[in-house]
Amino acid sequence: GALARRGIEAHGRSGMNVWVPVPDETGAVARLLHAGWAVAPGARFRSDAPPGIRITVSTLTADEAEPVAQAVATALEPPAGAARTYV
Repeated sequence: GALARRGIEAHGRSGMNVWVPVPDETGAVARLLHAGWAVAPGARFRSDAPPGIRITVSTLTADEAEPVAQAVATALEPPAGAARTYV
């Protein structure tokens, strides 16, 4: 799908929602909201899983799939000026 083409891991079986693991739920939700997309922070939907966001995809149109996937990809990029770790 549109997320996979951007190298974004996403899980979902029902066709209603997808789960996207993220390093920072609050930051990802805020950046997506700023871009015009409402998603849910994953904290209330998980128990032992790592951080993530829940995206309701059942209401997306085919024309919205690529723009929302690009917004997610952009939201997951490190903020400008963020420290990077090199190994």
